[in-house]
Amino acid sequence: MKYKNLNFAFLLEIIIGFGTILSISLMGNKGIAFLALMALRPIFLKRENIKDEKLYWQFSYKIILNSTIVLALMIISILIIVQFIPVWKVKLPSFEILLVELIPFFLLTHGVMGYINLSILDKTQ
Repeated sequence: MKYKNLNFAFLLEIIIGFGTILSISLMGNKGIAFLALMALRPIFLKRENIKDEKLYWQFSYKIILNSTIVLALMIISILIIVQFIPVWKVKLPSFEILLVELIPFFLLTHGVMGYINLSILDKTQ
């Protein structure tokens, strides 16, 4: 089963991911509670059967892979900044908050990658 309106599903991931990043930046670790809005997604979106399962799973794998690569690059860049550029280290939030922000950042990048790649899936179906 997949969501009928994947455009709205990915857009919702982008909005909630960005909102969670902002709420963590403003309220600290307590802002992760904003992520609970993702639990409302099944209420708003209807589901339908997958027509071509192999193509759909390839699409999902591509989105997860791209999102994971972007997240890995983000982690590497944070580590480089913290270790080798002490001037920028002062301007960054604490390392604990940066680690907590990786969760909504992954959600945000997953939504962006899904929204970008959705046109490719629509063309093949």
